[in-house]
Amino acid sequence: MRYGQLIKSLGKLLRTQPVLREASLVGAMSFAAFSVFWSTLSFLLKSPGYHLGAEVAGLFGLVGVAGALAASVVGRMADRRNPRFTLTIAITFSILSFLCFWIVGYRIWGLIMGVILLDLGVQSAQISNQARIYTLDASAHNRNNAVYMVSYFCGGAVGSLLGPFCWGMFGWSGVCAVGMTFQIIAITVHGLGHRT
Repeated sequence: MRYGQLIKSLGKLLRTQPVLREASLVGAMSFAAFSVFWSTLSFLLKSPGYHLGAEVAGLFGLVGVAGALAASVVGRMADRRNPRFTLTIAITFSILSFLCFWIVGYRIWGLIMGVILLDLGVQSAQISNQARIYTLDASAHNRNNAVYMVSYFCGGAVGSLLGPFCWGMFGWSGVCAVGMTFQIIAITVHGLGHRT
């Protein structure tokens, strides 16, 4: 194919492959929620509840190593059971993380617990979604992955935009609400995909 034909074929893949559409939307919502949190964490840490500098936000990245370590476990589980099963667990972890942020996010232990759950959820969702799209047409692996990753990063961009906006308008509760909304969209799309 010529380059122009390749680009045009991406839209066709998205139209004709429901699994790719579902994985792309769920991935976008997952990364949007992730970006909402990380783009506003330094604001929370500077707030009167913490009085910490932005450099402490970087230390929370070390807490997220648990998510990276879980990647191989989730991959093996997806191979043994089913990527839909691990994706359900991943979205559940992400929902629990935002509940944790919302309810006990003004305590350091609550924030740490939420970060661990969020990183586990997002990493597991990424692995599960990619396992699903790699079961599709082998001749279109790279194009399927391109559609998925463009959707994924568009979700991240939306989350990075809405996070600071919600912080400015509604504070930490607004950030948690928009992160939770993204995860509710993800679990709804995932559930509807299971039915079809």
